[in-house]
Parts: sequence; C-alpha cells; structure tokens
Amino acid sequence: MLSHESPHVPLSPASAPPPRPEPAVQLSPPLEREALHPPPVPYPGGNFYPPEFVDLLESCIQRVITEHTSGSLMLVSITNLPMIINAYGHDTSEIVIHDLVKMIEAMLRDGDVVQRLQRDQLGIILINSYPEDTAIIAGRIHNTIQNFGRDNFATAALYIMGAIGSVSFPLETTGAHDALDKAYVAVGSLQGAPHRTFEMTRQEADECRQQMGLANYLFKAFKESRLRMAYQPVIESKTGKTLHYEALLRLVNQAGKISSAGALIPVAEKMGLIDIIDTMVMEKTIEELRRSDDVRLAFNVSNLTTENPLWLDNLSERLKDSPDVAARLIIEITETAAHRDLRRTAFFVASLQALGCQVALDDFGSGYTSFRQLKALSVDMVKIDGVFIKDLATNADNRFFVQTLLNFAQGFGLHTVAEFVETGEVAKILMEMSVDSMQGYYFGKPANHRPWLNEGEYKGE
Repeated sequence: MLSHESPHVPLSPASAPPPRPEPAVQLSPPLEREALHPPPVPYPGGNFYPPEFVDLLESCIQRVITEHTSGSLMLVSITNLPMIINAYGHDTSEIVIHDLVKMIEAMLRDGDVVQRLQRDQLGIILINSYPEDTAIIAGRIHNTIQNFGRDNFATAALYIMGAIGSVSFPLETTGAHDALDKAYVAVGSLQGAPHRTFEMTRQEADECRQQMGLANYLFKAFKESRLRMAYQPVIESKTGKTLHYEALLRLVNQAGKISSAGALIPVAEKMGLIDIIDTMVMEKTIEELRRSDDVRLAFNVSNLTTENPLWLDNLSERLKDSPDVAARLIIEITETAAHRDLRRTAFFVASLQALGCQVALDDFGSGYTSFRQLKALSVDMVKIDGVFIKDLATNADNRFFVQTLLNFAQGFGLHTVAEFVETGEVAKILMEMSVDSMQGYYFGKPANHRPWLNEGEYKGE
C-alpha cells in the first residue's frame, strides 16, 4: 500500500502542477562507477518486487497448501500511466494510483492485500479465493478502472486503462516468484479481454518455445549461408513470353534438402529477424541483376520493412548510380501493408519508384483495397490473390470477383498478374478475362537455379 496520504482534489490540465526538475547530484568516483556499472541482479527472482510483498505472498501460498484451500495473485497494470503523467504531471499520477488502491481495498475481504509493486503496477493477494471468485473481483476492478475518471475527476479529461492478470495457487504455482512471473505473463497475454488467468496462457507455452526454436533455426541457416533464392517465371498472357521472375526464399537443411522458407517469415517478423532476412533477399536479388543484364526480378518485402527507413536507405545506397539495375527490379508489398498505415506505405512506394524501381501490390483482393487506397498507393502492378484463382474453373463467385478485380485494376491502368495458375483451363479463363500476365505451376515451379542462364542446379556461392 502507499505509505503516504494524498489529498483528493479535482484536477484539470490548467491546474496540474508542472514537473519539478530533479536536483543535480555530484557522484563521488566510487558511486559514479557503481551507477555506471551496477552489480548483477541475483538469480533467481531478482529485486523486481518489494521483498515484503514477496515474503507475504510466499507465506500465503504455503498457508493455503497447509490448509488445503486456494488463493490467487492478481496483477493490475495501469497501461496508460505515461499518458496521465504527460497530461497532468507526477502529482496527479500519484493521486490516481493512491485513490485506485483505496477503491480496490474497499472491495477486498479481511486478510486480502493490495500493494503497489512498481511504477504502474498493483499486486493483490486473495486468500480463500477460487478462480471463479477471482474472476468476479477482477470484473469489479475492471469496472472501477473504466469509470475512474468519470467518478473521481469530474473537471479533468482523465481516463485510465488497465490490464489484469492472475494466477491461482497452489493450482498453478507453489512459489512466490513463480506466481509473480505467471501473473506477469497473463497480463502481457491480454488480447482484448479485461482479465486473463495464467491457465489460459498455458497452451501458448509450447507455441512460444516452438517459435523461438524456429527463429534460432532460421538465424543459424542465415549465419551458415544456407538461405538462397529460387525463381518462378511470370508469363505474358498474349505472347507466352517470360516477363520477369519472382525471387523466392529457400532454406537448405543440414542434409542439403531445399525447402520453402515462407512459413518461417511470420516467425522472423515476430522475433525481430525480418530486417536481416529482407536485407539479404534484397542484396541477393540486386547481385543477380548485376550479373545478368537481360533479366527482370521481383521479390517480396515484409509489412514491417515498409516501415523501416534504414532498409530503404540501404536499398538507395545499393542502387545509387545503377539506373539499369533499378529499372529491372520489382518490389512486391502485400495488400495488408496499406491497411496498417496507408500514408507510410504510400511514401514507401513513392520512394521505391523515385529510385527507378517498379512496385507490385501482392495478394490483391485479400484485403479489399478501396478506390482511395489504390489511388493513394500508385503502384505499377497488382497480383491477384491466388486463393481466388485456384478454383476459377469451378467457382462462379470467384470468376465474378476476379473479373471485378481485373476491371478495377485495369481502370487505373495497372498491369495485372494472376497467381497460382495451376491448370490450362484456369489459364484459358484468365486470358478470356484479359489478365496481363500469369504465374503458377502450370508455367513453371520455382527453380533452384537461374532459368535465364539454362544452367544446372544452383548451389549458391
């Protein structure tokens, strides 16, 4: 609990006191060294939480084990506390936390405890509380948080947001540090719900381990130069000629078997590896264009890369004084990138075109791009999502939808590409629909060599 009482006063932006500057402190040499190089945090547990709260929690856990009952640890995080501090200052934020603690105390029973643990986090220990009881109390706390500004600060535009996570003991944990960790995981796993228990996140543990394992596998392949490119042709509908090739990422395992790395891209995005992957693909593609001056190549970039100015600077540096290479480079962005941030994606597209590259909008139709979005992006071509192409011969709804997409895109003067063309029948339908070009297994699977050189299996450099 807070160790001081704060006066309850109505606040407004005008009346909130400005933050006071911290007094300058001169550190003696030993203290200065300690500040710059703090001692390592002991393991396990560390000093993340007040020791007296950890000791009390441990005592409560052992008590319910002895008495064959149940209890819960609940963590309440005020997720927009930085916003409150920015708007009203330190003193107001402290009043908010103080008053919220008092309100929660009023909901609890004798023996239950609420205490401030960190800057924006409260810890609540519930004795003789089963999961269903904890859920009821969590609902009441959530309702209090939602109505806090309206009920307490009538003259201020103050609103607080909270996330609540809990863990039951001894059902889910038999130790204080483990309980705090699991409640912390529950808070961080919230996806729209006001309260989440650790039991609900247990099923995600295997997935987390798997994702980290896959990320390690991908990074190791990168370090060992076992990532390379395969090339699939894009065919002009009227002539049957190859317009360009799409460069697709492939992974070579320890036994030398080559497989698609596409399934690992979401993992690379989530684990922070997509920057090095997209940079590597860009470098390899430009290297191929420099090697062969009569081929055009395309490659796909992640949505995250469209928001990365460093990647764009890197590309600009590599294409500097090479207009012939830029003119033969097509960069594909997914339609969902436009829905993330249309203005930023439009800037990314314009920057690529200023370098002399062409830009394709991949998976066209999956996100139902609007007239305004397509006009703002000003891409050079669109690639219709293969999910609408594969069963074109048997699905009348998809035929109607694809024809609508083609008319929509061609109305903007855009080059159209149909993906996943796997049969001659589908290719014939698309030609009758006047699609500009096609890509798929019917015309060629991705080749692990450079098809334009008619060489053998590409082993890489």
